[in-house]
Amino acid sequence: MDMTLNAFTLYILTGLQLGSIFVLIALGLTLIFGTLGVVNFAHGALYLIAIYLAVSINNALGFGLALILVPPILFVFGVLMERGLIQRFYDREHTDQILVTFGLAIVLQELLKWVFGANNIPFAIPSWGNGILMLHDYLPFLEGFVVYPKWRLILVVVSIVTVAAVFALLHLTRFGLVIRAGMRDAEMMQFLGVNINRRFMIVFGLGSMIAGIAGVFGGPVTQVSPEVGMHLLVPSFLVVVIGGMGSLGGAVIAGILIGMAQSFTAPYINLNTVIIYLITVVILLVRPRGLLGAKGVFE
Repeated sequence: MDMTLNAFTLYILTGLQLGSIFVLIALGLTLIFGTLGVVNFAHGALYLIAIYLAVSINNALGFGLALILVPPILFVFGVLMERGLIQRFYDREHTDQILVTFGLAIVLQELLKWVFGANNIPFAIPSWGNGILMLHDYLPFLEGFVVYPKWRLILVVVSIVTVAAVFALLHLTRFGLVIRAGMRDAEMMQFLGVNINRRFMIVFGLGSMIAGIAGVFGGPVTQVSPEVGMHLLVPSFLVVVIGGMGSLGGAVIAGILIGMAQSFTAPYINLNTVIIYLITVVILLVRPRGLLGAKGVFE
């Protein structure tokens, strides 16, 4: 394929946009696993709930209120899920966690299908995010007329800001220090008088809230239908595996890698459908724990 500089730039931007969705979903997945040790296969359903909430609030009250309301609602939903179900499986095998959360995801998907129907629901982009960006006005090395959807670039920026906020929370705050200490030795933190279970509950809520942010900004791109959650769960989980189970930095790198791979193989339909799995096989053969995985995880 003869690739011009213009085409290469568009492939890079598309890869970043695809990677941004994977990163936002995988970030919540790996945050929950890294702190609680729970493999949450219901995370795709959390994204599904978020996009349906976002499109409903957007259609009724506007995008501003959807942005304000959806992430906190997902936080509360995540806390209720953790208190009502997930905490009972902290000491169970990962296979039990996968079966239970996957079953919960199926139930939530079918419930949403029953309430909203099986057809796709249009998600209108707000006026300030609509339209296209004239890339040739900002990138002088491009030739001719080159444009890109503005909303997809906004999604990339939101992803970067969210990742930076999560890293700052875990590494620059006392709360993050306690969480990271609890990841290493939760029992010792209990002996020191720290209510680590409450903090773990908050972490699960934060992971769910990130799915809410992903739903608000990713919904117009991925569309709103009952199959979207499961469709994104598999590549997002593979992003977590490739990056290294529990590694936030690894999830970010893997998400961008997968996004780029899907973007550059888009013209080759057969390759595009399997590229994620090929990358997973190659990386795990070379690095069985993933790119930045820690020793002992899943062993």
